Amino acid sequence: MAVRHTPPSGSSVVHKGQKGGTTGCGIDTNKNPSHWSNTHDKITCDKNGCKN
Repeated sequence: MAVRHTPPSGSSVVHKGQKGGTTGCGIDTNKNPSHWSNTHDKITCDKNGCKN
């Protein structure tokens, strides 16, 4: 599963993980739940944990 982060101040990034949990690179999706959405798109995050 992948989760898209769409902050109001920048471009969206697709991370490994799902909404309501933690991404592969360690970001908590519960902090700003309106900025996150589950997706089946290709992962675009280059940080360790997401890119592998």
